[in-house]
Parts: sequence; structure tokens; C-alpha cells
Amino acid sequence: MSRTRLYFGKSGQMAVMSEFLVRGWNVAVPEVDVGDDIFVVRDDDFDASRIQVKAAHGKATQAGYSARYSLPLRQLLRPIRPELYYVFAVRFETQWADFVIISRTELSRLHVTQGLGTLSGPKGGTKDKVVLTFSFRSNEVVCSKVNIQQYRNNWSPWPVVSHE
Repeated sequence: MSRTRLYFGKSGQMAVMSEFLVRGWNVAVPEVDVGDDIFVVRDDDFDASRIQVKAAHGKATQAGYSARYSLPLRQLLRPIRPELYYVFAVRFETQWADFVIISRTELSRLHVTQGLGTLSGPKGGTKDKVVLTFSFRSNEVVCSKVNIQQYRNNWSPWPVVSHE
């Protein structure tokens, strides 16, 4: 992986971590990355979440912008406790413009029942990745003709915590 991609990926992870921190949740980065980029914890009761961050550059379209992500099919289809959440961060022009936040369970359900994403893999080999292309418009986010607007910037699983 190129140095530019490493820096970009880490910057997306830091943007997501920043949002959790401003909401009052503690964040930790695992020493060994086996699929979780961030652990998020509410200090008062130790409610915890596992987070996988995917970052992409948005590309301008006629009606907005689009971003493409790839994730391992095995990770998507394998139940994990506590629940794994994906945060798809998109940087458009000069800022982090949107975050699509969805649980592994819900993303897997949409993949299986509504055909969300396309399978990909080495030529002639096993299709072991799911490629998701999100089209962002002012009032909707679409992937594989499925409207996923309800997951756009939806940080509701982690309500703001008061530390007063």
C-alpha cells in the first residue's frame, strides 16, 4: 500500500475518532489490527462497540459525488460480538463531507436480500470482496439502487454523553 493511501486511511480513522470523542465516548486503537480499527467505550457503563473505518475520496458527479469502498466478504458475513459497525468516511474536495454508519448485521442483510454491493476478486479466482459504490446527493445516498440515506451521518448508536 502506498504511503499516500496509508496517510489518507489514517486521516479518515482520526476523523471518525474525533467525532466519537466530541460525543463523549472514549476511543482506543487496538495494538494488533485483526479487522477492528477502533474500539469505542462509554466510560460510565463500559458499553462498547467495534468500528471498522473505510475512507474514500469522493468524485464529482452531475448530481453530487460518489465514493467506492471494498471490504472482505468473509468479514461482512461472519457474525461478531459485540457488533461490528462500519463507518464509511468520504472526503470530498477539501473536507470530510459524509459518513455512512451501518452495523455489520444490517449491511450483511442488505447485501444478501437486496443485492447491495458487487462481488469482486482476482481474475479467475474466488470472489472474496464486496465493492460498495455510494452515490451522494443532497437528499439521498444510493448504493446498488438501494437508498441508504437513513445511515448517512447517523451517529445515533452513540448518543452524546455528558461528563459533568
